[in-house]
Amino acid sequence: MSTRDANAAPERGGEAAAAWRDFCGRMAEVGERILAPEFPGSETERAEGFRHLANQVACWLTYQLGSTDARHPALFTHNNLVYRWGGPNVDQNARRAPVTADGVYRLSVVMNSCEKFIVQVKPGNMHMGVRGVLAEVDSAALGLGPGDTAEIVLSAERPAGHDGPWIELAPAATLLHVRDYYYDWQPAQPAMFALERLDTADRPRTPPTGADIARLLDGAASMVENSITYWNDWVERTATAQPPNTFSVPAFVEGGVQDIVYAFCDVRLGPDEALLVTVAPDQSDQWNAQLQSIGWFESLDFAHRPTSVNQHQAHRNPDGTATLVVAGRDPGTPNWLDTEGRERVFCTQRWTGPREQPHLTAELVGLDRVFDRLPAGTPRISPAERTTEIRRRAEHVAWRFRA
Repeated sequence: MSTRDANAAPERGGEAAAAWRDFCGRMAEVGERILAPEFPGSETERAEGFRHLANQVACWLTYQLGSTDARHPALFTHNNLVYRWGGPNVDQNARRAPVTADGVYRLSVVMNSCEKFIVQVKPGNMHMGVRGVLAEVDSAALGLGPGDTAEIVLSAERPAGHDGPWIELAPAATLLHVRDYYYDWQPAQPAMFALERLDTADRPRTPPTGADIARLLDGAASMVENSITYWNDWVERTATAQPPNTFSVPAFVEGGVQDIVYAFCDVRLGPDEALLVTVAPDQSDQWNAQLQSIGWFESLDFAHRPTSVNQHQAHRNPDGTATLVVAGRDPGTPNWLDTEGRERVFCTQRWTGPREQPHLTAELVGLDRVFDRLPAGTPRISPAERTTEIRRRAEHVAWRFRA
């Protein structure tokens, strides 16, 4: 909410100039807020925090500038290599755009190397206190796979004569959320999406007014303020709901994808410790585990470090399980999750389409005892092999987030 007095005398430059001053003041206040004790407090963590604040300012200003007009919608790409927030899934790309139930929209899809996509209609943003999913459709339900194309219509009622894919827009619909998934991490062309509003295509935008700029800046400021506070609180509350180095019971999360079960862990390690996590990836259609920062809830450097693993990438034990090794130094094992040397990280595991209640175990061990706790015959990964693994990750990421 704007801090300006609605009854104050007009300021120099008019409403737009006043809104800009207010926006800058509110962002300065957020900068002071992240110095509070409830946020991470080391010098490195605070530097990371101000980078995250700059990230969020750029993110939500860009979103407000180009992707909040439901009459002229534009897909906004986020949780990429720049805009990271809310614990992004590094096996996916994410896009969002505004919609309203009185509109007729067409989402055109070219899947290319994408293995799966999910389209959701929501009543709002989770970090703005609006939870829930009004409609959800995935590519498998539409009979689509890599290389396929599709046109999906979204509207309150199915248009006459349209017998192709259709998603209902409920009266409360305000947000379209599109996720496209990549599990094999190949250097190949990712999916492409285009969104059009068909019933307003012939209506040009009107020039912005001072009131428009005030709404834009107030919207961006509110998104930054709420995102910074909401996700820090959510991570801390979720992480400390169970003892350190212990995973929560896998469960659904309101507002997330409706067929994903999540488990979370507050990983705390000394420099000579490792957390061994054994899971059964085949309990679901897809599974992954990845590391994020405490406080800022950004993914760690997944392009240049092995900070995530999924069911395609994981080395399996003889019984089909996979044992992950979370550590700050390379233990020479498969399935290493690199904490970047951090003493504390947040670990998220996802099971998409679980066929049974997932289960997992976690054991804290000395780094020099890791191989003693792994099944006999577990291969040792040489430095050269690790370099090849990381180069393969970087190559895929360069393609997935290509210009």
